[in-house]
Amino acid sequence: MTEQFTLEILQVVFKAGRKGYYRNEGPLPVSSGSSVVVGVDRGFDLGKVIAKLPVTEELLEQCSGEFVREATGEDELQHRSNGDFEQSILDYCRERIEARKLDMKLSDCEVQLDRNRIRVFFTADQRTDFRGLVRDLAASYRARIEMRQIGIRDDARHKGGLGICGRALCCAEFLDDFQSVTLKMVRTQNLSLNPSKVSGTCGRLMCCLAYESEFYQQACRLYPEPGQRVLLMGSPFEVVGSDIFHETVTVRGEGSQEPETMTLEEFQDRKKMEQPAPPPKPAARPVPAEKEAEAQEVVRKRRRRRRKPAGAEKERTR
Repeated sequence: MTEQFTLEILQVVFKAGRKGYYRNEGPLPVSSGSSVVVGVDRGFDLGKVIAKLPVTEELLEQCSGEFVREATGEDELQHRSNGDFEQSILDYCRERIEARKLDMKLSDCEVQLDRNRIRVFFTADQRTDFRGLVRDLAASYRARIEMRQIGIRDDARHKGGLGICGRALCCAEFLDDFQSVTLKMVRTQNLSLNPSKVSGTCGRLMCCLAYESEFYQQACRLYPEPGQRVLLMGSPFEVVGSDIFHETVTVRGEGSQEPETMTLEEFQDRKKMEQPAPPPKPAARPVPAEKEAEAQEVVRKRRRRRRKPAGAEKERTR
């Protein structure tokens, strides 16, 4: 079987959801979901192929390196041993942070497959001078050290865990970026404003609140609010409630004890008939000829008074 050499672009995911694009110039194909070794700056790293994309100039510019080979058993063993190595780095980091009295909290550590690069992620309330800590790590591990300050949501992504829904955190599973979540989204969905019920493990509003925000905003424009008074076919009604999932509206007429439930389409149709047809205007009565002549004579007299010269008015006053 001959090997096919054609350029393709692989999207590879690493620890904590870090992703990158890498060129594969052969041999092909590389199946999605397979573990691969890719060439990076100053060494090699191991990740998992999550997508194969068509070649474009934009993606070629974003490529961070090249595909080297599919991961072997030795690569997988080295990758697992790096997990224990990362934990030892975090333990050493905590000791040095306490010794130097730095105001920072460690989140995670990521070691390159060949251990030539070490990334340490941390959170801090303000800008922290960690140059002394970098020197300590470089002297102990003889590798390139990268200290990266991240936000509280990225901290939850690195640590992982389960949400109140019982599933893995969205940020640790599939979210590429964080969308802004506001209290307005909570109010629109008629949820409790209790922070313990709408906040995630990171202490911020849950990312999933933004998933259905557009649906609820559209529903607020279509469905009436409870307590609102409307006219249906010319009769006054009060809205008791709305069910956006079953697409129904419940109303109660004035003087009626039993509420009536109807579909949203029926509600809109009956609401269009809320204004009864206006009564016909009474026909104008004909004006008698004598009254019409008198009115015209009055108009002519007024015009003659306006046309009199100013001198005639003065003579009359004398």
